[in-house]
Amino acid sequence: MRTKTLLAAAAVLAAGLASSMAQSSNVYSLNVVGYVNKTFLGNGKYSMIANPLNTTNNTLAGVLTVPNGTQVLKFNKAIGDYDIFTKVAFGNGWSPTVGATTSLNPGEGCLIHTPVASVDVTNTFVGEVLQATAAPLTNAMTTGYNLIGNMVPDSGPVTSIQLTNVPNGSQLLKLDTAIQDFAPFTKVAFGSGWSPSVPNIDVGEGFFINANAGFNWVRTFTVQ
Repeated sequence: MRTKTLLAAAAVLAAGLASSMAQSSNVYSLNVVGYVNKTFLGNGKYSMIANPLNTTNNTLAGVLTVPNGTQVLKFNKAIGDYDIFTKVAFGNGWSPTVGATTSLNPGEGCLIHTPVASVDVTNTFVGEVLQATAAPLTNAMTTGYNLIGNMVPDSGPVTSIQLTNVPNGSQLLKLDTAIQDFAPFTKVAFGSGWSPSVPNIDVGEGFFINANAGFNWVRTFTVQ
């Protein structure tokens, strides 16, 4: 199927085959490399993001370009709290230093907290669009809070991006950047399946799933 909302992409065929691109952002290819621009709010505000593309270095240092003083918060299920990594102007650029090699794989989410005096930051993710060519793409959820994102750069209501088997009673929490707080959506067994409405997920957006049972988010995404 076609990519729905790739912000920009360049088609690259393996084994030296010529690349090809259809009109607009409809890409036809075996391997697709592209980029996604994502804005992180400045002035000490939080943004919740996820890595939408696969690279050879899916780490904080490899995929994030942020000003010094920016904090990256990754949820640590073992302690039920965040591991916090700060971009700094010394050493390997991160404090603690393990921040540089901390993973941010496709499907992983995090919070970005910019310095108080900063402006909005545009981060450019560059990499390959993951495709379910040999097997489905699977993001495994465990019971409790999971800070995740879409493994591929498309967007839409959860019903169209195949996040359909969330156990009833579980919650999806999106960050409302305007009020800097979470907006909860509950999976229910009636109506549209969600209350108060079906949540919509943007390209590169991170969000929480508070699952009352483990399940897999399985994507069968391909670009043709």
